[in-house]
This record gives sequence, structure tokens and C-alpha cells, in this order.
Amino acid sequence: MLASMLVVLLIFTLLGMEITWAIALACFFYIALSGLTDHPTEFALFSQQMTAGLDSFVLVSVPLFIFAGELMNVCGVTQRLVRFAASLVGHMHGGLANVGVVANFLMSGISGSAVADAAATGSVLVPEMKKRRFPEDFACAVIACAATVGPIIPPSIVFLLIASIINLSVGQLFLAGVVPGVLMTVFMFGVTWHLCRKRDYPREPKATGAERVQAARDGLLALVAPAIIVGSIVGGIATPTESAAIAVGYTAFLGFAVYRNTSFKALIEAAATAAAGSALVMLTVAASQIFAWLAVQERLGEILTTSMLAVSGNVYVMLLMVNVLMLVLGMFMELVPIIFILAPIIFPWLAKMGVSEVQFAVVMTLNLMIGMITPPVGLNLMVLSAITGVEVMRIFRAGIPYLFALLAVLLLITYIPAITLFLPSLFYPTK
Repeated sequence: MLASMLVVLLIFTLLGMEITWAIALACFFYIALSGLTDHPTEFALFSQQMTAGLDSFVLVSVPLFIFAGELMNVCGVTQRLVRFAASLVGHMHGGLANVGVVANFLMSGISGSAVADAAATGSVLVPEMKKRRFPEDFACAVIACAATVGPIIPPSIVFLLIASIINLSVGQLFLAGVVPGVLMTVFMFGVTWHLCRKRDYPREPKATGAERVQAARDGLLALVAPAIIVGSIVGGIATPTESAAIAVGYTAFLGFAVYRNTSFKALIEAAATAAAGSALVMLTVAASQIFAWLAVQERLGEILTTSMLAVSGNVYVMLLMVNVLMLVLGMFMELVPIIFILAPIIFPWLAKMGVSEVQFAVVMTLNLMIGMITPPVGLNLMVLSAITGVEVMRIFRAGIPYLFALLAVLLLITYIPAITLFLPSLFYPTK
């Protein structure tokens, strides 16, 4: 029964069906097939599990953070952060390429979505990089890879999803992502600096002191947003959902009262776009919940655990195998179903082996972000391809040096727990 469900899912996925419908139809097939056995599964469970999968207060914050990301683009926050990044690093080797790396790091503190960051910075920076004779595939690769830091730096939509499943502290997860996110940015900045210096790519004129002050002034209010969001959660002032509402209100305040460049019509359009994006995420969450429940009933966790333990009982080897499993799945599936299917199975199992759930949440997220820059499903690659018309495989090949940099960070946070647990331990000391 389990094998038949997995085969149906694989077939529909390879046929190019949207992952949400592929998962739902695979579950329908399982339920129909169970009617031929001595222990049939009622079809009523389908709707019940869909409802149960969405019955989480934390998930309310997801559409709000998506809305905040849309407002950020409408209110001109993206352009201000890009100008601020350019004033800091545009004159170094790498020029606008490293501006893209730094801008995505700054953007990640507001949107929490890799795809949103890739689209926002890509639409601004890639055309400018092409004007300065950067190869178009390299320009796209830089932005696609740099945007992977979005769900690692708080706030993070992925962390919110994991917290809703495993019942973890959102504040701890947000703090755990800070140091790994900085490491990712530093590694990618180093790769860009080396490649652009070696290939003699153009640099920007060095900004004057006055220009830097002006750029900092323009970007300062946008940079305050992450501190407000994370500080309100860690300080116990607001729940994740309330902090997401604060993010929306603050971004709208910037657009209407400070920058005065946002109309009511633009606000409605941003809300509509966010609603459509949220509906897709939530529908995938609901379908994945059914699949995860059926997988638990069929003891997929026990099968997976037994298979891996047959190879080795060493926790370090286990972590390596789990990383490889998620990297492979990330190449073929979107991150939401992977989280909802694997998290209830892998987290308790690794916790029994002494692996921190907070640490592994960051490890899982980085794995899934690497999946967003690896074909055939790499969403960041597809977004940049849609914006620029550059073929997906060309972007992927140009981004291979960044892929190795991210894999290096993945190994570090997997085997050195202090990297992820240092900040959470300061604010949430273990009793």
C-alpha cells in the first residue's frame, strides 16, 4: 500500500503535475485501494486531515509575512536596500554581483521567502549587471543562490512551518538561523569576490561619504523591521502571528506615511498577490498533512529508520545520510511537502540520538534551500529564468561554485551544533 502510494506520487510528479495535486491524488489512490483490503480507510479522513493540517495558530503568520514581502516591493523598500548595499560593497571586486549577495541578506530580514527575494532583487539587479557586461547566466546565478539565505535569517516562513509541526519555539528557531545565515552570506560573498577578481568583472565607483550617509538614511527604517519582528517574539511582547501583523503594519506605514509612494490600489494588488501565494502554500500544507498521516499509519518512519540503522548506528553517519536524502528530495519536490512528510518522522528519531531539534530545523531548512538552486525543480532558478529568459541549466552551471559554498556551510552546521545553538542558549537558557 505504501509502495503503491509512493509510485503514484512519483509518476504524477514526473508527468509535470503540480506537487499539491500529485500528493492529493496519490492519497486518494491509497484510500481507494484500501477499500479492497480488510482494513479500509474512510474517505472522510481526507477532509478531516486537511482541516487538522491547517488548524495551527502559527500558520496564520505565513500569509501575513508573504503580504509583508509583497508590500516591501510595492513601497520601494527593495530599491532602497539595494542602494544601501551598493554604497557599502559596490566598489569591491564583484561590483553589483556582491551587491546582490548583500542586498539579499538585508532583504531576508523582512520577507522570509527565498522566492520573493530572488524575484525582487533579480528584477532590479540582473538588468543592471547585464548593462555592465556581466554574463547573464552568472548574474542570474548570483541572485538565485544569494536568495537562499532568505528563510535562514529571521523571520522565516519555513521555520514557522517546522515550528507548527514539531511544536518548537519560533523565537529559538529565529535566533538559531542568525549565525548560519551570516556564514552563508560570508561564504557566497567570498566566492563572488574571488570569481569576479579572477575574471576581471567590472566594479562600481566608490561611494562618497555623503552618498553612503544618504543611502544609510534611506535604508535605515527598512533595516529596523527585522529587529522589531524578532525582538517582539524573543522579548515575549508578541506571538509570531502578532509579529507578522506588526511587520505588515510597519511596512504599510513606511509606504503611506514615510516614503509616500504607495497608493491604496497598490495595497489591494499586493494583498491579492499575497492571497494567491498563501492559498497555494496552504493547499500544499493540507495535502501534505494527509500524505504524512498515511505514511505514519504505514510505518514509513520505522521502515526508514530500520534501513538507515542497517547501514550504521553512528549519529554522524545518520546525519550524513539524512542530509543526502533531503538534498535528493529537494531536487524533485517543493519544500512544503518535504517538511510535512519528513519532519514528524525524522525529528523524534534524531532527538532520541541526542540531536537538538532546533539545530536540525536549521539543517533541514538549509538542505531545502539548496534544493531551490538544483534542477529539475529549483524554484529560484525558475524565477530568474522567467525574469530574464536565460535557460535554467545555464543558471545552474554558473551557480555551481555557490552550491559548493552552501554545502560547506551545511556540513558546518550539521556537525558543529554550537553554530546554531549559541544565540538561542543566550536568550532561552536550558534549565
